[in-house]
Amino acid sequence: MLDEDVSSFLNVGEAAAYVGVSAASLRKWSNQGFVPVYRTPGGQRRFVPGDLDEFMRGMRQGANVNGNGHDRVVRA
Repeated sequence: MLDEDVSSFLNVGEAAAYVGVSAASLRKWSNQGFVPVYRTPGGQRRFVPGDLDEFMRGMRQGANVNGNGHDRVVRA
């Protein structure tokens, strides 16, 4: 990864603020595979704004993140 690419990543708090949800919700959705997430060598989550935009577009189109078997998964 190039150094200039690192600045485009958001930590979980920044990403949660970007999409207007709690950090706990974003962690849950990333654990469930709904939101693409990258991990630092230390295990911290990093998100790409474009991935978050795509996830939110899917949410507006009626994607379900309640875990009832009708989930739409967005992957990078």
